[in-house]
Amino acid sequence: MFARLFCLSFALASSLALSGLLVPSQALAQSGRVVALVVSVGEDDKRAEAIQAELQAIGVETLRSADPNNAELRSILTRFAREAANSRATFVYLDAPVVTFQGRAFVLPEGAVLSRGTDLFTRAIPLLAFSRSAAQAAQGGATVATLAPANVSLPESVIPATEAPPQDPASSPVLTAPVAAFSGVLDALASAVSKGEGVEVSTVLRRMSVQEGASASGFPSRPIFLKEPKPEAPAATSEAATPEASPAAAPVALPAAEVTAAPAEPVTDAASNAASEAPTDTPAETLEELSLLEQSLSRAAKRSVQTRLRDLDFYKGLVDGIFGPQTRTAIKAFQDSRTEEQTGVLTRRQLIDLSA
Repeated sequence: MFARLFCLSFALASSLALSGLLVPSQALAQSGRVVALVVSVGEDDKRAEAIQAELQAIGVETLRSADPNNAELRSILTRFAREAANSRATFVYLDAPVVTFQGRAFVLPEGAVLSRGTDLFTRAIPLLAFSRSAAQAAQGGATVATLAPANVSLPESVIPATEAPPQDPASSPVLTAPVAAFSGVLDALASAVSKGEGVEVSTVLRRMSVQEGASASGFPSRPIFLKEPKPEAPAATSEAATPEASPAAAPVALPAAEVTAAPAEPVTDAASNAASEAPTDTPAETLEELSLLEQSLSRAAKRSVQTRLRDLDFYKGLVDGIFGPQTRTAIKAFQDSRTEEQTGVLTRRQLIDLSA
């Protein structure tokens, strides 16, 4: 079986290389990706889902976590920080209890039990850790927190947060708001998204900050775009304004075939054979073989698969090269669109078609 797997891997790698699916990770790092972390802790996660939906509507990659415990929240934050460093801009939304102790703000994960204030150092996550992670992006980012009620009893030295912490030079701006102000917070984001133009963080934060009870540590000192504005089209030159323009200087409308046609690169016999042998699926390709084949894909190739699934509107998560539950769901949706078996594992033919 391993000999067969090697042959399958070689054929697939050749086909994907020819089709351009194997993209260097450096190219993805410069692709202008925007990532978001959306976390909810408590009984009501509809607010977080509403924020996530608005972010996804403008193409933001979202990492979603509902009711994470301490270890899970730390792991998710670490993963987000890694992705933020490979992004153009970021956005963090927290719908969770936030408390203060000795002048520091902490986000309480699910199941946190506090006997004394110092338990926060090991059983909660500093709010500053989220805003510092958001700041890792090239342009920077922002952190917005809806201050959900604490779901645990608090020691006397620990009190619920009511305002944003002071601005930290190495962190993104932080905006906090009570649950009662959420509709206004959501509207500030939704109105920017619905305009179909650029979505700029400072503008959104300022609109959020006017809600009753909202507090902001500051605002970005430079533009941060969750969605970049479309470049303005150059003004058309009026024929009346340039009657003496020479024919040589006038733009020439070429037929579509002339615009898109380009000299074809010579294809070697080996490359031609690899492409023609990128064969159709056969019953002999078992799910076990395809799972092993998938494991042989590079991280960059997996990122490319996720990117193509995003382009087809099947995937909304992070383009991180990790095939988790969100990617599996997207693959099944892709397979369903082709009326093929929904295994959540791509066949060779499906992988190649995603590269087309």
